[in-house]
Amino acid sequence: MSASSGMSEPTTVSTGPTLRPYLRRKKSSLGETKVAVLGMEGVGKSALSVRFLTKRFIGEYDQSMETKYKCTTSIEGESIAFELLDTRSFNDDHGAREEVLRWADGFMLVYSVTSRKSYDILQDVRKKIEEAKKAAHAPVIVVGNKADLAHVRQVTQDEGQKLAAEFSCAFLEVSASEDVLKVIEAFHTLCKEIIEFKRRSRTFLDRVFGLKKS
Repeated sequence: MSASSGMSEPTTVSTGPTLRPYLRRKKSSLGETKVAVLGMEGVGKSALSVRFLTKRFIGEYDQSMETKYKCTTSIEGESIAFELLDTRSFNDDHGAREEVLRWADGFMLVYSVTSRKSYDILQDVRKKIEEAKKAAHAPVIVVGNKADLAHVRQVTQDEGQKLAAEFSCAFLEVSASEDVLKVIEAFHTLCKEIIEFKRRSRTFLDRVFGLKKS
């Protein structure tokens, strides 16, 4: 990756159906973000992840393995340690397994604008996130991928915006194959939401327990 991208070269770790190695980590600091990309198989989760990390578009991936990427990126002049989990769907869980949901700080919920089913299943994915996080709100962004395939569109942009409004989160339509800047914007938007969520949470704990701010 070029130096102008503002991101270090990612390292990757592939695993099978479990995330046990991922759970052996220190508690996240404000400057770290851990993102899980969730959604039905075939919506372009891997294409989005690799496009963000390398600016390259690859159309086909091994659908049997989950991949974790680690890198640093710069957002508004701040260096952020970024961990990204490109999930796979085992037994039609769309990547939303309890160990994944507990590991991640925030979630990119991806559907394809060419697939009504991939849009509809995000309601269930969102419900699983709320149950795992024990909270009505967790950092989330809804992303409609394959916006370049307008001739076979099944989900309108208005419907994507409506779903995001229901989830009280941001929404972007992107094309992993044609618009790298929109893809980067989607990940950075989620990253900023995660950081702000952590800051609000720490401020709340400071007020409740009288903890000294670092």
